[in-house]
Amino acid sequence: MSAIEDFRDKLGNQWSSFTLEIRKRILGGNNEHLDLLVDTFYKLEPPQRNAVIAGGMAGLVFVVFGFLALYFAQIASLNRELNKRFDALYEIRELREQYQLENSRFQGLVDTLQGSAGALRVKPFFEKIANEQGVQIEGLNESKAPLPAENALGEKFQEIRVEMRLNNISIPRLLNFVLEVEKGGGFIRIQDIQIRARYGTKLFFDAQIKARGLSAAG
Repeated sequence: MSAIEDFRDKLGNQWSSFTLEIRKRILGGNNEHLDLLVDTFYKLEPPQRNAVIAGGMAGLVFVVFGFLALYFAQIASLNRELNKRFDALYEIRELREQYQLENSRFQGLVDTLQGSAGALRVKPFFEKIANEQGVQIEGLNESKAPLPAENALGEKFQEIRVEMRLNNISIPRLLNFVLEVEKGGGFIRIQDIQIRARYGTKLFFDAQIKARGLSAAG
């Protein structure tokens, strides 16, 4: 309703200003133009008066039609402006609804990550999986770093970087270890694996693994 009332007020102000200016131009500030015209009119001969009346009627018709054309042009302009405002209002409402939906999804993701990443203990996590898979971990190193500034999760989480060695391991057992790490619920992902052959055997290898994950900030 505020937009409609604003439209009405604006139209009313423009109408008042317009009519006041027209009256002032035609009649003069103190009606001096009208007095001069009346006095001049009565000094004319009857045929001249008739001609003046006819001309005045034609002029009046022209002025009325010109006034109406200007009036409706102003109405059309104000209608276009009002439509633009309503379109902008609808767009803002749609964007707000989209934002609320995306923000709800984001908060759901944050809650899920906080539930898993907040409880993650890196060394016990990897040692548990290693014991289940019959793998021996050596030289496990853990470090933490802030997320990039443009990452929306940067205020609540930080990145975990993990490096380790798995010596004398078969390819099937290595793959099982990697699979269990990534589905272990800790949001840990294997970033890089380097495999080196061992001297004297073609079935077992030494592997260098790098992994990344998330941890609650602070």
